Amino acid sequence: MKYFTVICKSECYYSIMAKAKLITEEYDFQYICMDHSPQLLNFFKSNYSWQTVPIISLRDTENPDFEEFIGGYSDLIKWLEQEDNQRKIRPPSGESGV
Repeated sequence: MKYFTVICKSECYYSIMAKAKLITEEYDFQYICMDHSPQLLNFFKSNYSWQTVPIISLRDTENPDFEEFIGGYSDLIKWLEQEDNQRKIRPPSGESGV
Protein backbone atom coordinates (compact mmCIF):
# COMPACT_ATOMS: atom_id res chain seq x y z
CA MET A 1 0.00 0.00 0.00
CA LYS A 2 1.30 3.43 -0.90
CA TYR A 3 1.17 6.18 1.70
CA PHE A 4 2.57 9.64 2.30
CA THR A 5 5.01 10.69 4.99
CA VAL A 6 4.69 14.28 6.15
CA ILE A 7 7.50 15.59 8.36
CA CYS A 8 6.15 18.73 9.95
CA LYS A 9 5.89 21.26 12.76
CA SER A 10 2.53 21.55 14.49
CA GLU A 11 2.11 25.32 14.03
CA CYS A 12 3.27 25.41 10.40
CA TYR A 13 0.45 26.63 8.14
CA TYR A 14 1.65 24.58 5.16
CA SER A 15 2.01 21.43 7.27
CA ILE A 16 -1.57 21.88 8.46
CA MET A 17 -2.76 22.46 4.89
CA ALA A 18 -0.95 19.32 3.65
CA LYS A 19 -2.57 17.27 6.42
CA ALA A 20 -6.01 18.71 5.62
CA LYS A 21 -5.58 17.93 1.90
CA LEU A 22 -4.58 14.33 2.57
CA ILE A 23 -7.48 13.85 4.99
CA THR A 24 -10.00 15.44 2.61
CA GLU A 25 -8.81 13.33 -0.31
CA GLU A 26 -8.73 10.19 1.90
CA TYR A 27 -5.08 9.32 1.35
CA ASP A 28 -3.15 7.18 3.79
CA PHE A 29 -0.36 9.09 5.49
CA GLN A 30 1.79 9.38 8.55
CA TYR A 31 2.26 12.81 10.12
CA ILE A 32 5.55 13.16 11.98
CA CYS A 33 5.72 16.23 14.19
CA MET A 34 9.21 17.58 14.87
CA ASP A 35 8.29 20.26 17.45
CA HIS A 36 10.50 18.74 20.14
CA SER A 37 13.17 17.19 17.92
CA PRO A 38 15.19 20.00 16.30
CA GLN A 39 18.26 17.83 15.71
CA LEU A 40 16.18 15.14 14.03
CA LEU A 41 14.43 17.79 11.91
CA ASN A 42 17.83 19.12 10.84
CA PHE A 43 18.81 15.56 9.89
CA PHE A 44 15.72 15.25 7.68
CA LYS A 45 16.32 18.68 6.13
CA SER A 46 19.86 17.66 5.27
CA ASN A 47 18.86 14.17 4.11
CA TYR A 48 16.22 15.52 1.71
CA SER A 49 18.11 18.72 0.83
CA TRP A 50 14.93 20.58 1.81
CA GLN A 51 15.06 23.46 4.29
CA THR A 52 11.38 24.01 5.09
CA VAL A 53 8.49 21.97 6.44
CA PRO A 54 6.53 20.09 5.51
CA ILE A 55 8.83 17.51 3.95
CA ILE A 56 6.60 15.14 2.02
CA SER A 57 7.40 11.81 0.37
CA LEU A 58 5.55 8.78 -0.96
CA ARG A 59 6.34 5.38 0.59
CA ASP A 60 5.18 1.80 0.04
CA THR A 61 4.46 -0.81 2.72
CA GLU A 62 5.19 -3.60 0.23
CA ASN A 63 8.58 -2.19 -0.73
CA PRO A 64 10.37 -0.57 2.25
CA ASP A 65 13.17 0.64 -0.05
CA PHE A 66 10.75 2.68 -2.17
CA GLU A 67 10.55 6.38 -1.51
CA GLU A 68 9.62 9.18 -3.86
CA PHE A 69 10.44 12.64 -2.54
CA ILE A 70 7.66 15.11 -3.36
CA GLY A 71 8.68 18.34 -1.60
CA GLY A 72 6.48 20.75 0.34
CA TYR A 73 2.78 21.62 0.31
CA SER A 74 2.66 23.30 -3.11
CA ASP A 75 4.66 20.42 -4.57
CA LEU A 76 2.15 17.97 -3.09
CA ILE A 77 -0.74 19.82 -4.72
CA LYS A 78 1.02 19.78 -8.12
CA TRP A 79 1.96 16.11 -7.65
CA LEU A 80 -1.64 15.13 -6.85
CA GLU A 81 -2.95 16.95 -9.94
CA GLN A 82 -0.88 14.76 -12.27
CA GLU A 83 -2.88 11.79 -13.52
CA ASP A 84 0.19 9.52 -13.76
CA ASN A 85 0.82 10.07 -10.06
CA GLN A 86 -2.78 9.20 -9.23
CA ARG A 87 -2.19 5.77 -10.77
CA LYS A 88 0.75 5.25 -8.41
CA ILE A 89 -1.45 5.54 -5.34
CA ARG A 90 -4.95 4.57 -6.47
CA PRO A 91 -5.65 1.65 -8.78
CA PRO A 92 -8.03 2.24 -11.72
CA SER A 93 -11.73 1.62 -11.04
CA GLY A 94 -12.57 -2.04 -10.75
CA GLU A 95 -9.06 -3.09 -9.72
CA SER A 96 -8.19 -4.10 -6.22
CA GLY A 97 -5.28 -2.42 -4.49
CA VAL A 98 -4.56 -5.69 -2.67
